[in-house]
Amino acid sequence: MHGLTDYTYRGIVMQKHPVEIALYMRLIWELKPRTIIEIGSLQGGSAIWMADSLNTFGIEGQVISVDLYPPSPAYKPPNVSFLQGDQNDLAATLTNEVLRKLPRPWLAIEDASHHYAPTLAVLRFFDTLLKPGEYLVVEDANVTEMGVDARFKGGPARAIAEFLRDRGYDYEIDTRYCDQYGRNVTGNPNGYLVRI
Repeated sequence: MHGLTDYTYRGIVMQKHPVEIALYMRLIWELKPRTIIEIGSLQGGSAIWMADSLNTFGIEGQVISVDLYPPSPAYKPPNVSFLQGDQNDLAATLTNEVLRKLPRPWLAIEDASHHYAPTLAVLRFFDTLLKPGEYLVVEDANVTEMGVDARFKGGPARAIAEFLRDRGYDYEIDTRYCDQYGRNVTGNPNGYLVRI
């Protein structure tokens, strides 16, 4: 955990496990998202890395990162925007007008508080917006495996299970990502969801 929390990109805190970095690189290359929407910015390292990855792969895309307290990192490529917003009320920030302008395909990532109810709110928000083939990645469901999910009221794993119980006919867990290195050898177990 210490190595993970200290990990930086371009000197900016990123907090991504090496497994997730490898999986996101593959997902970005295969999906070629024109818009990545990240919920939860921290200091911005993840959004900046994803924007640089888009540029490296020659994908004309942008990253929109939403956080209660958006960062102002020293380095920010032009294809990154940090917006102020609450994961419990994304419609206030990601309005219909804003969303209409975002080119497809989308890759949406929930990486904010890791609590059950806010995670479920993000899942439900994107549910009506995603098109077939687009992804919604829910990070950090491994808090259950770490035995600390009680403090998150069941955390992302509970939110994913409930969401799939209600909406599973329109989504599937993409095991190509979850199980790349062994069954759910990822910080995001069952968290790579594709709209079908």
